Amino acid sequence: MKLHRFVLAASSAFALHGAAAAQDLKGDMEYFMSEYLRVWNAHDAATIVRDFYRLDPGHRWSTVEGLQAEFDRLKAEGYDRSAVHGITGCVITADTGQVELRFTRLKTDGSFMPPEQRVSIYQVRRFDDGWRATGMAGLPAGESMKCAE
Repeated sequence: MKLHRFVLAASSAFALHGAAAAQDLKGDMEYFMSEYLRVWNAHDAATIVRDFYRLDPGHRWSTVEGLQAEFDRLKAEGYDRSAVHGITGCVITADTGQVELRFTRLKTDGSFMPPEQRVSIYQVRRFDDGWRATGMAGLPAGESMKCAE
């Protein structure tokens, strides 16, 4: 009977530790994305490519020049910054996850770039040098990320 209680207590402690570890990973991913958005709003293509992206070489934003071209395109349309409405992480494994980003692109005149409410999903992976976005995609209006948590 004592062995049974010990096994039950140990497995409960392990389950609680696992839940806490998943919460820490979720928080790490969300913090990573909040820092990414801070640098995005500074339009700092070099730092984003170096410290936040690990995209396939064929992706147009995988180089400083490619991402700077995107910032230039957005600025030509009046873009100023992105206002964040929510960042939600989803742990897939200890080294992978996805993050839902809800935001509005604001213009220099205070208006927004349609659509007003945007949702993007970022695939993230932890490398030796930290979390990096390995892909991203927009979601249709009204959609949200599905997470098994």
